[in-house]
Amino acid sequence: MNKFALALIKTGIAVLVLFAATFSVYFFNLDMKLVYKVQKLLGKHYDNQEKDRKL
Repeated sequence: MNKFALALIKTGIAVLVLFAATFSVYFFNLDMKLVYKVQKLLGKHYDNQEKDRKL
């Protein structure tokens, strides 16, 4: 096998792996689950800050 065919096969495998990963994130709604957890942590942080009501 020449170098071009080997590179083409490796690129194809990489594309399939990336597609499987992004499809899994989409199918199981993992992006919004992560956003929910981050939002809870940020809410705790910003709720504990001192508020300045002067506009």
